[in-house]
Amino acid sequence: MTSIGSGAFAACRSLTGIVIPEKVASIGASAFSGCSSLTSIVIPEGVTLIGDHTFSSCSNLTNIVIPDGVTSIDEWAFSSCSSLTSIEIPEGVTSIGYYAFYNCSSLTSIKIPKGVTSIGGGAFAACSGLTSIVIPKGVTSIGESAFSGCSNLENIVIPESVASIGDRAFYNCSKLTSIEIPEGVTAIGLGTFRDCSNLTSIEIHEGVTSIGDRAFLGCGSLTSIEIPKSVTSIGESAFYECKNLTSAVLSEGVTSIGMQAFFHCSSLTSIEIPEGVTSISEGTFMFCSSLTNIVIPKGVTSIDTEAFLGCGSLTSFKCLASNPPVIGVSSFLGVASTFYVPATSVNAYKAADGWKEYAFKIKAIPE
Repeated sequence: MTSIGSGAFAACRSLTGIVIPEKVASIGASAFSGCSSLTSIVIPEGVTLIGDHTFSSCSNLTNIVIPDGVTSIDEWAFSSCSSLTSIEIPEGVTSIGYYAFYNCSSLTSIKIPKGVTSIGGGAFAACSGLTSIVIPKGVTSIGESAFSGCSNLENIVIPESVASIGDRAFYNCSKLTSIEIPEGVTAIGLGTFRDCSNLTSIEIHEGVTSIGDRAFLGCGSLTSIEIPKSVTSIGESAFYECKNLTSAVLSEGVTSIGMQAFFHCSSLTSIEIPEGVTSISEGTFMFCSSLTNIVIPKGVTSIDTEAFLGCGSLTSFKCLASNPPVIGVSSFLGVASTFYVPATSVNAYKAADGWKEYAFKIKAIPE
């Protein structure tokens, strides 16, 4: 026998052990998938590939030795091997496939060899027992959801070689306290650090051009953020419910701030909106209940629905636009502040749709 076919022993739930002959060089996809009573297995030295779903859902597998000749671990290969506590990946492996170790919830440590250049999407997702991991210098990309749901991950080192971090890569890594993004990364994607509830600091370097939707949503321990000049857009709900965020410095390069970007950032006291911004999106600063002052740049043409709803602590609101921006429903509901506008535009503001209901609070910007 030189090969084991695809699905050969799939769902043999009473199989507790098996000896694979040394002559076997190929093990097919899903060969042992669902062998839920299998506790250990030795893979022969001649095998070079761990295929799709080969050992997926072997829920009692506690130990496996991967031979040195293996160069690739394919997608879902060890997914839901929930009793696997550790695994050593040989030096010859260059890629770890999509969801290769997904839901290996007992896995506490893993060593990724130097030869690996890519970590597939979801590769270690839901590995809730994993506390730390070092990514080797050769890795250039971390796939989407790669470490999503690693709820006990406290420390991760990302090398400078990494140029791409996928969407939701660290979603719900709730014990992660800090992370350094390599200089080669140009975008922080959708939900990349969402619900990293213990993340207290993160440095976004010059070179990042966009912060995706929900990138830091629910990062309730984040206290400050500085957006570099290279960033031009901040996505929808990017900092949604970052309740301890007291300071957010937006660079002059930002031209777009998405809907509800700072929704319920209830500790935020002030923020400077860059000159290039032309629209304040729906709910952008909604329920920023500690926000005391705001300046709307002269280029802003619209302030959308509920943009400042619930900003009850605002005492200084300046709008520098000569022409009254179009305002949406409940844009200023709950805002008690006087609205200061250019002296030559006071009458225009008082007569404009939406603004005229606040006519009694509209005054000229003091000289």
